[in-house]
Amino acid sequence: MQACPEFASWARNMGGFLKDWGDLYRVAGQLRPMIGLSEHAWNVAQDRMGTQVATVAFALVFEKHSAGEVSSLGGYLRGMVEKAGAGELHLERSFYGKLSGQAA
Repeated sequence: MQACPEFASWARNMGGFLKDWGDLYRVAGQLRPMIGLSEHAWNVAQDRMGTQVATVAFALVFEKHSAGEVSSLGGYLRGMVEKAGAGELHLERSFYGKLSGQAA
């Protein structure tokens, strides 16, 4: 949650502390329609990447959208799904990069 402070802030406002993956998943499901990500794109991401990876990817997409870095949420998430399918998605790099940028 340190890497995605905007997502964490919204999550706290919507339901308190995030204790486990179920809480993260629940918040992602609540935020998804609020930011205009289609249910279809969300379902495809979960089907192809698994619920946990899709939830983490959503947190990153939400963070980038909040910062004005992503205009097409569905397109960005679809790109992540395609990279995951090709074995080229490395979410840990994104998180480490965000944390490094915050420390700088």
